Amino acid sequence: MGKQLKPANSTGLGKQVPPDRSHVLIFFNQAGFAETDAYRFLKRYENNGWTGIKGNPIRNWKTKANEWIWELKLLNPHLRFK
Repeated sequence: MGKQLKPANSTGLGKQVPPDRSHVLIFFNQAGFAETDAYRFLKRYENNGWTGIKGNPIRNWKTKANEWIWELKLLNPHLRFK
């Protein structure tokens, strides 16, 4: 088994917190969601200083974005099939 290589620049891969707005917009767009959903996500975490519920710093914004999208799909069943 070879050693797994890490990219030299992890910008946009989920590790940069806070993320570039454009990366979040692209992520939500690729998941089939509107810009307004991405902006709500950004606003919520910007207002909380990019910390989770328990106050711990967020390490990977894409993990939180996926959780956000999952909740949107649970609350809006018609979005599940996008």
